[in-house]
Formats: sequence, C-alpha cells, structure tokens
Amino acid sequence: MEGSDSLSVTIVNRNYPPSKGIISESPSDLAKHLTINGFDVHVVHTDGNYAGGGGMSEVVGTVHKVKSVYDGKNKLIRLAASMIEGFKLIRKARAIKKGPVIVMTAPALLNFWASWLFRKSKTPWIYWSMDLFPEAFVAGNLIGKKNPIYKFFLKQSYKYSPTAMIPLGEMQGQYLERSFKKEIRKSILPCGILLHQKNGNEKNQIPTWKTNKDKIYIGYIGNLGEAHSVDFLKYVIDNADTNKHHLIFVLYGSKAQKIKDYIKNKPGIQLFDFIPREELIHIDLHLVSLEPEWVHLCVPSKLLSAVHKKGVFLFYGIAECDSWQYLKDAGWLIEKGNDEKDSVKQFLDNLTKEQIQEKKSNSHHLSALLEQNTVDAYDNIVKMVKEIA
Repeated sequence: MEGSDSLSVTIVNRNYPPSKGIISESPSDLAKHLTINGFDVHVVHTDGNYAGGGGMSEVVGTVHKVKSVYDGKNKLIRLAASMIEGFKLIRKARAIKKGPVIVMTAPALLNFWASWLFRKSKTPWIYWSMDLFPEAFVAGNLIGKKNPIYKFFLKQSYKYSPTAMIPLGEMQGQYLERSFKKEIRKSILPCGILLHQKNGNEKNQIPTWKTNKDKIYIGYIGNLGEAHSVDFLKYVIDNADTNKHHLIFVLYGSKAQKIKDYIKNKPGIQLFDFIPREELIHIDLHLVSLEPEWVHLCVPSKLLSAVHKKGVFLFYGIAECDSWQYLKDAGWLIEKGNDEKDSVKQFLDNLTKEQIQEKKSNSHHLSALLEQNTVDAYDNIVKMVKEIA
C-alpha cells in the first residue's frame, strides 16, 4: 500500500536535512517512522539553514522546497521573512494535496497561516507545537499583550482548530485546548528523542575533552535563545571552582554571543562548535533553563536529550512546567526569584560525584521511559493520521 493516496501525509517545517539541529532532525525521524508504517511521506520546507548543532539526519520522503527569504539574526527582518516563508510553505502544502498535513512551528506564525489557509480549503491538519506563536513574541518582549496586531494574530491562529495535535507535554496540550476552546485528540511527544537516528555506538571511550576524571564536568550544550537564561549561566560560571569543576559549552542562538564574550580568558572552560550526541553521557551535569514567561510555549529539547543519554541536570526555571514535572527525578531545580545567585553558589559548593551518581540511577530508568513514551507517541500518530486520511 506504500505510495497510495490514501496513505499520503505531508510534514511542513522551515528546516529539514541536510540542515542540522533538533528542529530538522525531529521531522526526519517521524518521517522515517511513518514511512516504515506504509505512508507516502511528503515534506515541505525551505532551502534555508538552521544555525544549530546535532548530527546529520537522513532525508526521508519526497521533498518540496520553497525558497527561503532570510537566514540572518535581525529580529524585525526575520519576523517579516517568517511571514512570507510561512505563507509560501502552507500554500505549497495545500497545493500538493498529499494527505493530512502535520504543521510544525518554524518559521514563526506557520500555525497562523495553517489556520488561515486550511480553513478556506477545509484541509485536515495536525498541529505539532514546538514553540507557540504569536505568544512567543510577547514572552520575548517584542510586542505587548494588548497590542491590536498581536490580538489579531492570536485570534486568527486559534480560529480553525486542527483535527489532532502533537504537543510537547501535558501542560502545553492543556494550554492549546484552552486556546482552541475544545478538546482535541493529541499525542504527547517531547522533543529530543530520535528513535531512528541512533548512533548505536555509545562512546564509552573517554572523549579528548575530558582530561581529569576527578573533576565534575558541567555542560550547556545547545540553543541559548530568547527562552533561556543568560544570568543562570553567568551564576554558574562565576561560582564554579576550577579545582573541582570544568565547564563545557556548545552555544548557538540569539543570546549565545553574550556568553561567548563573557567566558573569554576565563580558566576551566572549554567552548566547542559541536559535541556528538554519543558523548553527552560523559558530561556529569547538564545545565538547562527556561524563563517562566516561556512555560507552555516551548520545552527545552536539551533536557530530554541529556536524560535520554542517562545524564542528570540542573534546571533553572519554575516547578510548574512540563520540563521539570516530567524528569525531576533525574535533576535538581533552582527556582527563579528565590535568591537564585546564592542558590547556584550553594549548590555548586555542595555538589559531589556521589550525589550525581544517585541521580544517574534515576536517569537510567527515565531514559528507558522516554524511549518507550516516544515509541507510543509515534504509533499513536500513525493511528491518528490513518484515521484522518
């Protein structure tokens, strides 16, 4: 039945392999699973690039490219480009007519165009909600909640509800149902677990950057964007003891340069462009942050990736969010607004390898749970798409 119209499905996202990063690898991974289950997968994406890390993923399915408008960092130009790219992507997906359409959230406001254009054509769509727009513009202080332009885009984005949803967590799913004002079938799929892109060869060999087995290796590996805290990383950098701790950074995103500048000429810190996922297991403590105003709008994939690789983490944010509630047994929480600078210092002063090892015993269990939950979510997505088709 592979290739038949009745089993066609389309995935829409700005980025796709050979572009790197979890935002490109995730649709490739799901596309592989859908293909294995007999679907004729079509992917609509731009020819733009994503300035992220990660491994090289497989190009799966039939790709339909539209020309990107802008790959730079200027926020206003990027917003204007996102509007144009989003329109072009949804228009292309509607034109090819290859089954239900799974709509992700890059570029910004892609969901707005899905709601707007699919409502007119009555196209069934599934909302894969990575980051939520236009709410992210308010969280990033680009616009106010009372601004009439924001109100317009917010109303239109939730006017034509999807047939099903793929939220990153339970709380995000509940938020979306409140926004669409109806219950919607959903499959919870946290971002960061890639079933079909395993390296198979977890590197037990100590990587070259880990030169002192007696030190605690603390790492921030991934995007440092609008949703993440620069202050938290500065607290860690300022209070790390070079006799006890060693810091590893792989940084990209809108705030990355601030930390790159901050760590210049500081001892006990290494900055890399890339670290393979299979080496994540050798980082003793992963740093993860999520600003409170971004809760429900996104879920840091680096947290899922770290625990999936049987790592432990220090999370800076608030307790009432999917990130912490899902994986708290494998980490520690520094709550924002609760003398966090002193809390970070006290935590680092008292942290021992024995405490890390105790948490790692929990992460081994959670790693298996994450993988099984992802399998279940993928299988549920297969069922949802078949029923919608």
